[in-house]
Amino acid sequence: MKRIVLILTGIFMMITMLGLLFFSGAIYDAEKKYSVDTYFFEPDSQSARRVLPPASVDSIPSKMLRNLIIARFVNEYFYVIPDVNNAEKRTEFEDVDGKVTALWGLVPTGKKMVCKNWAKNVAPEIKQLAEKMALRMVRISKISESESGHLVIEYELRTWYNPNNPMAKPVVTNGELYLSVTSDPVRMEQTEEVLQRLKEGVDPVSAFKFNILDVVQN
Repeated sequence: MKRIVLILTGIFMMITMLGLLFFSGAIYDAEKKYSVDTYFFEPDSQSARRVLPPASVDSIPSKMLRNLIIARFVNEYFYVIPDVNNAEKRTEFEDVDGKVTALWGLVPTGKKMVCKNWAKNVAPEIKQLAEKMALRMVRISKISESESGHLVIEYELRTWYNPNNPMAKPVVTNGELYLSVTSDPVRMEQTEEVLQRLKEGVDPVSAFKFNILDVVQN
């Protein structure tokens, strides 16, 4: 009798183990199967993002250099940061360190009415925005030449009235500036006079042989 009980117990345990194996296999088949193939790869080259030595002025094409100077001028013309002191200094055509701004340096002595018009018509708005702790950034979208020979600067202003709120979207406005500029070559020989002007704190862009003669805002 005991032998029969042992045999039956063994058969029961075998059936139980087979059943467990069957159900575990069924569960495996019911799940999504994944496989991982190992392979070697070479990461994308980051050389284009490395900080390189500053480009020599002589290596920059004249038209590109002119556009860079114009971009500097237009940025100075419109940008706003939440700093009233910055706005007031710029009205005096100086930066916070007392150095002459690009806006003043790029306008020749006999054409300073350009700067006076800016101080009368544009600077008050910059000061008001600074007092409201607003931030305004400038982006030039296109530089072209009109039939009259003026440079047409198409720009975009993005103004954040609450710059500390990352969810707030800027107010975007577009406009045009018409610039009358000198036709002389952009580059200027680095004479002692030019070097002395740079030592005195004049904005570096004003050391080039390029001037803004007139500005009309549209």
